[in-house]
Amino acid sequence: MSDERTQLLLQRYFDQMLSVEERSELSTMLLASPRAREDFWELARWNALIRQWGEAEWGRRDAEGLAPRPWRAVAAPKAAPRKIVPFPRPSWKTGVAALAAAAAIALFVSIPSLLPWNRNVQPSSVAVLTHSADAVWAGSGVGKQRGESLTPGWLHLKSGAVQIEFSRGARVVLEGPAEFELLTDNSAFLGSGKLRAQVPEPAHGFTVKTSRFAVVDYGTEFGCSLPLAGSPQLHVFNGLVGLQGAQAAERKLRQNQAVQIDQDQVREIPARRDQFLSDEELARREREGVQGRLAAWRAASRAWSEHPAAVMYLDFEVDRGWSRSIPNRAWRAVPGSPASMVGCQFSDGRWPGKDAIEFTRPEDRLRLNLPGAFESMTFLAWLRVDSLPDRPQSLVMADGMGTGDVQWYITRGGELGFGVHIGKGGDPTGWRSHQSEPLFTLENLGSWVCVASVYENATDTVTHYFNGQPIGADKLGVRTLLQLETFEIGNWALRDGEQGRASVIPRTARDSARNLQGRIDEVAVLSAPLSAEEVLRFYENGRIDQPATATLVKNVGP
Repeated sequence: MSDERTQLLLQRYFDQMLSVEERSELSTMLLASPRAREDFWELARWNALIRQWGEAEWGRRDAEGLAPRPWRAVAAPKAAPRKIVPFPRPSWKTGVAALAAAAAIALFVSIPSLLPWNRNVQPSSVAVLTHSADAVWAGSGVGKQRGESLTPGWLHLKSGAVQIEFSRGARVVLEGPAEFELLTDNSAFLGSGKLRAQVPEPAHGFTVKTSRFAVVDYGTEFGCSLPLAGSPQLHVFNGLVGLQGAQAAERKLRQNQAVQIDQDQVREIPARRDQFLSDEELARREREGVQGRLAAWRAASRAWSEHPAAVMYLDFEVDRGWSRSIPNRAWRAVPGSPASMVGCQFSDGRWPGKDAIEFTRPEDRLRLNLPGAFESMTFLAWLRVDSLPDRPQSLVMADGMGTGDVQWYITRGGELGFGVHIGKGGDPTGWRSHQSEPLFTLENLGSWVCVASVYENATDTVTHYFNGQPIGADKLGVRTLLQLETFEIGNWALRDGEQGRASVIPRTARDSARNLQGRIDEVAVLSAPLSAEEVLRFYENGRIDQPATATLVKNVGP
C-alpha cells in the first residue's frame, strides 16, 4: 500500500471522517506495517501537544477576559522527525477538530485493547528465526519455524543449526545442542553450545552473556563456544570484541585473536574459523534439508489423498503455466471438478519448490463443488496468515445459509472458528458455532502453521487443533447432516445471481466479504472425524522444521 494512501487515511482518521470501509483498510495497514504504526503514533503525539497547548491557552484567555482569537497551530521544533501529514490551514473549525481527534487518541491510549493492532497483546518480538537446518527443538522451542518472530525467553536446540536475526541487526548462527536465551533486541545469554555472530554497525554493543563472562561486540564477527564439558572459547574473526568478567578489567580482542577461559584464567589460542558454522554452510545444509523434507511430504501427500474418507484434497502441486484450476486429488472427488481459481495467484509455499495460492484482494478465491451430506467432517490446512483485518477471514465456507451448510474461518480476533447453519434458509441468526482461543497473533503472522477442526456427530462436538495439538472443544447443538455443495476457499461473498439461494440471503450478508489475507499450500476435507493421533500425523508429515532423516508416517488411514 502506498505511503500516500496511508497518510490520507491517517489524516481522515484524525479528522474523524473515516468510513467503515476505510477504517477496516486502515486497521489492515496498521497490523501489517510497522511504518504505518510509527506514523500513527507520531500524529497522535502532535495532536496531544496541540490539545495540551489549546487547553492552557484558552484557559488563560478566559481568565483574562480576552476575546478569543483565531486558533494557531504550534510550530514543530526544528529537530522534530519528518513531517508526515501536512496540517490544514489554521482556523477555529480545524482547531476544534484537532482537539476532538486528540481526545479520541487520549481514549485509545488509556484503553490499549481498543487499538486494532493490540487485539492480541503479545510480548514484543526481539528477533526472527531466519534460517534452519535439521533443527530439533525441545521445550518451548518445539514447532518453531523459519520466518517466525521470537520473543524474550529460552531456546532449547537439541541438534541441527539455526540463524537468528536480532531486531537491531546482529545475526547469530546457533549450533545444537545449545541453550540460548533471548534477552533484548541486542543481547542474549548462552547457557551452553556454540554460536557465530556477525554484528553490523547499527548493532554496535551486541552482548552475549554467560554464567562466567560476557562478550561485548564493537562491530565485528566472532565465535563463542561454551561446551558442557571443557573450557569456553572466544574467537574473533573481524573487528573488535570486549571480554568482560573473566579478568579484573575488560580485555580487548582483535581480528584473528582467540582465548580459552580456564577457571577465570585467560590464555591465548589460535583463532579457528572452521570450528564455527558459517552463514554459507548453514544455507547449504538448509537447501539439502528442504529438498529432503519436500520429497518426504510428497510421499505423505499421496497417502492422504487416498484416505478412505477424503472427499477433497488440494496439494497445489501443478504446472503453473496458464492453468487456472487446481486438481482435487481425493480418491472420492467428483470427476472433472477441480478448484477454479478466481483472482488469486500462485506463490511460494512452505519450502522452495512447493507451490501455494496467495489471497490478497477481496475477489481472490477458489471455487469448488462437493455434493452430498455427511454426519461428521474434518477440515485440515497448512496456511500462512499475513495480517488480521477487522473482519473474519474465510478458510472453507459454503456459499449459502441452508440447513447443514458449514463455515470454517478465522475470526477478527485470530480465533479458529467452525459453524453449522441449522435455521431456515437465509436466516443469518441460524448458526451454531464455536471458536478456539486466539491462535493468530502479531507474533506468528507470516509463519506457516497447521490448523484443523473436527466435528464428530456421535458426540455433537467440534474440536480445534493448532500445529497438531488440540486447543479447544465444545458441543454445537447441531444434530443435522453437514454439507458444502458449492463453496469457496479463501473467501465468502454472496452476490445477486451467483447461485440460486442468493435471493433469500439478506444484502448485509451477501455483501460481507471474508477474504483471507495470506497463503494456503495444502487443504483437505474428510467425511469422517479424524482422531487426535491422525491430526498430529498430518502435522508431523508436513512440518517444515522436521529433519529430513525423520521417519515418515505413511499409514494415514484409520
